[in-house]
Amino acid sequence: MHRIVLYCLFFAVSSVTFSQVKEEKRFSIYTDTLKLAPKVYRDSTQIKGHLDYIFENFRVDIGNGISLCDYLYNRSREIKKPALMASARNIKACIYALRNDYTNATKFFLEAADLFEKLNIPYSTANMYNNVGMMYNNTNNKKLALQYFEKGLKVAEKYKLDNPKALIYINLTNLHITENNLDAALETAIKANALCEKLKLFKEQAVNANLIGVIYYYKSDFEKAVEYYRLSLKLSKQTGDVHSENTALSNIGEIQVLQNKSEALTTLQACENYFKKIKDYSNLQQVYLHYSTFFRNSNQDKKTIEYLDKLRKVESQLSDSLQRKSVVFYQTKFETQQKENKILLLSKADSIKNLKIANQQLVLSRNLLELTRQKLALSGARLQLAQDSLHIAKQGKTILQAQLQASKRQEKIKSLSKEALRQKLILKEKEIALNRKNTTIGFILIAAILVLLIAYALYRKKQLEQKAVLAAEKSKQRELLTQAVIEAEETERKRIASDLHDGVGQLFSAVKMNLSGLFTRVELTRDEDRFLAEKTMALVDESCKEVRVISHKMMPNFLLKSGIASDIRSFIEKVDAETLKISFESQGFKEQMEFTEETILYRVIQELINNVIKHAQATELHIALNKTNTTISVHIEDNGIGFNLEEALEKGGLGMKNILVRVDYLKGKVHFEANKPSGTIVHIEIPI
Repeated sequence: MHRIVLYCLFFAVSSVTFSQVKEEKRFSIYTDTLKLAPKVYRDSTQIKGHLDYIFENFRVDIGNGISLCDYLYNRSREIKKPALMASARNIKACIYALRNDYTNATKFFLEAADLFEKLNIPYSTANMYNNVGMMYNNTNNKKLALQYFEKGLKVAEKYKLDNPKALIYINLTNLHITENNLDAALETAIKANALCEKLKLFKEQAVNANLIGVIYYYKSDFEKAVEYYRLSLKLSKQTGDVHSENTALSNIGEIQVLQNKSEALTTLQACENYFKKIKDYSNLQQVYLHYSTFFRNSNQDKKTIEYLDKLRKVESQLSDSLQRKSVVFYQTKFETQQKENKILLLSKADSIKNLKIANQQLVLSRNLLELTRQKLALSGARLQLAQDSLHIAKQGKTILQAQLQASKRQEKIKSLSKEALRQKLILKEKEIALNRKNTTIGFILIAAILVLLIAYALYRKKQLEQKAVLAAEKSKQRELLTQAVIEAEETERKRIASDLHDGVGQLFSAVKMNLSGLFTRVELTRDEDRFLAEKTMALVDESCKEVRVISHKMMPNFLLKSGIASDIRSFIEKVDAETLKISFESQGFKEQMEFTEETILYRVIQELINNVIKHAQATELHIALNKTNTTISVHIEDNGIGFNLEEALEKGGLGMKNILVRVDYLKGKVHFEANKPSGTIVHIEIPI
C-alpha cells in the first residue's frame, strides 16, 4: 500500500516570541509558570509571550502544556482578552492532536474558531476550520471533515487568503484519495500545487507532490506517479524534511518493484536505514513488504522468506510500540489531571486571598467614609447656626426695603404698560403699511411675468410660422429641382435614343448593306474566309438589334402608344423568358396619366426589373400594377437570393437611390421585404 504524507497544520496565533525566556535553558514550563506571581498574568504581553513559548516547546513537555494553556486561558478571560483566549484554546487543541486525542482536539479547535470568527480574524478562522476538518478526517468522519474544509475554503476565498487556501486544498486532496474520488483529488491537488509554488511553500508543495503521485499510482499511470514522487523528493531535500524525503523514496521503490527494476533494492535500502533509525515501524513494515514482493517476483525464495520474517518481527514491534504508547497516554492523562487540579487549587487560593484583601480594604474604606460624613455634618451644623443669627438680624431691614421696592415696582410697571401699548400700536400700523406695499409689488411682478409670457408665446408662434414657410419653400424648391432633373434626364434619354436609332443604327444598317454587296462581288473560295464573313455579318446584325433595344429602353413605347401598362408589357416581352419567367397584371389604367408621372413611374419599375435581372438570380418575377381613384400601387415579387437595403445604400448604388428619390418626388412610399434567401418583395404606394 502506498504511503501518504499527511500534512497537519497547528496554527499559532501569536507571532511574538517571549524575549525573557532563553532557549538554551530547557527548564520545566510548569515550574517556571508557577514561580511567577499571579499578578504578572494581568499583563497581556506577558501572557502572549508565555503562550508563544508553550507552543514552541509543548512537544517536550506535553502534559504540562495542557495545564498551562488552561491557566493562561483563565488569566486572559479575567483581563478580557478574547484573542489570547483563542490562542490558548488553539495550542491546547494542538497538544491533544499530537496525543491522538482527536475528540478533545476537535472540541478546542472549534472553541478557538468561534472566538476568532467573533473577533473578525479571517486568517485564523480559516486555519481553525482546516484543523477541525483534519480532526474529523482522522476519526473517519468524512462528511463533517468535508463540511469544515469547505467552510475554511469559503473564508479564505472571501478574504483572498492564499496560504490557508493552499493548506486546505492539500487536506481536501487527502480526503478525496481516501474516498477513492481520484478526479476530485487531482483537481484540488493541482490548485494546491499552483498556490504553494506561488507562495514558495516548498515543504507543503513536497507533501502535495507526494499526494499527486499517489493519485497517479491509483490511476495506474506509474510514469506520472514517479515524476511527482521525484518532485516531492527534490523539494523535501531542499527544505530538510527527511521524513517526507524517505516516504517519497519508499513510494518510488514500490513502483520500481512493480516494474521489476533492479534499482528498487538501492532505493529501498536508503529509506530502510532511516526508518530503522527513528524506529518508524509502520513505514518499515511497508519497506519489508516491498522487499519480499521484489524477491518473490525474481524467484529468490530464500530472500523472500528472510524479508517476510523481518516483516513479522516489525509487526510485533509495532504492536508493542502501540501498547507502550497507550500506557504512556493514560499515564500522561493522569498526571495532567493532577496538575490541572493543582493549578485549579492554586487559582482558587489566589482568588480567595485576593477576595479577603479586597473585603478588608472595603471595610476600611467604609469606616473612613462614615467618619468623614460625621465631621462634615458637625461643620455644617455650626455654619447653619451662624447663618441663622445673621439672617434674623437682616430680616427686619429686608422687609422694609422690600416694601419700598414693591411700591416703586408697581409705579414702574404701570409706566411700562403704557409705553408697551403705544409701541404695539405703532408696530401694528407699520405692519399694515408693509403688507400693502408687498401686495402692490406682488401684483406688479405677476403682471410683468404675464406680459413676458404672452410676448414669448407670440414670438415663438411667429418663429414657428416662419420655419413652416421656410420648410414649405424648401420643399417646393426641392420638388421643382427634382422635376427639372427628371425632365432633363428624360430629354437626354430621348436625345441619346434618337441618336442611337437614327445615327448609329443607320450606320450599322449601311455597314451591313455594304458588307452584303461586298460578299456577293467577292468570291470566297476558302471555308475559313466564308466562316469569317458570315460571323462578321452576324455581329453587325446583332449590333443593329442591340442598338434598337437600347434606344427603345431609353425611349419607352408608352410615349408613342397607349400608356404605362402597355409599355411595361412591351418591355417585359423583350426579356429572355427561358432565363426569367415574368408575369404581369394591371387594373384601372383606362386613361393615360400625366406625362411626367408616367415617365417617372416607368423608370422606377424598369430599374426594379433590371435589378432583379442583374442581381437577384431569380427564375420567377411577378408584377402587379393597380390604379384606384386615390392611389396607384406597384407590387413586385421575385424568388431570388434577396438583399440588404442598408448594405445596398452604403455601397453607393445609384439605382436604389434613384428609385427612392423618384418615389419621394411622387409623394409615394416604398417598402422592401428583403430577407435572405427567400427572395424580395417591393411594394410602392403613390397618391393620385
